[in-house]
Amino acid sequence: MKLLLALFFSFLTIQNTVKLNVFVKNIQVGKGSVRVEVYNTSETFLHKYLVGETLKASSQSREFSFDLPEGIYAVAVYQDFNENKKLDKGWFGIPTEPYGLSNNFVPIISAPTFNDCKFRLTAQTTITVTIK
Repeated sequence: MKLLLALFFSFLTIQNTVKLNVFVKNIQVGKGSVRVEVYNTSETFLHKYLVGETLKASSQSREFSFDLPEGIYAVAVYQDFNENKKLDKGWFGIPTEPYGLSNNFVPIISAPTFNDCKFRLTAQTTITVTIK
């Protein structure tokens, strides 16, 4: 009986997952790899991603897919020319490798925030991020 109750309550706590497709455009072919990172809180944004994936920069566009619980997310993408697994930055923290953000947000004076890039995921969704 206890086992049945435990199974019943575990089914109640399972969240629906939906597919997030991230279509990345403007990739410089043959230069390293492309990294997509998905964040779910403002506290971890651009510091500790929830899920991420890396693919070779083998074409001008690539598609990434993630199965995620419904919720609020933000996406950061960068092309890692030297494949050191980080977005290289120069003076004043300005990126020296191409990058892009969900909502195609372009920061002007300061670093982007989670709120600038967030979107609600409730059903299968495809977003397009153009890296520059």
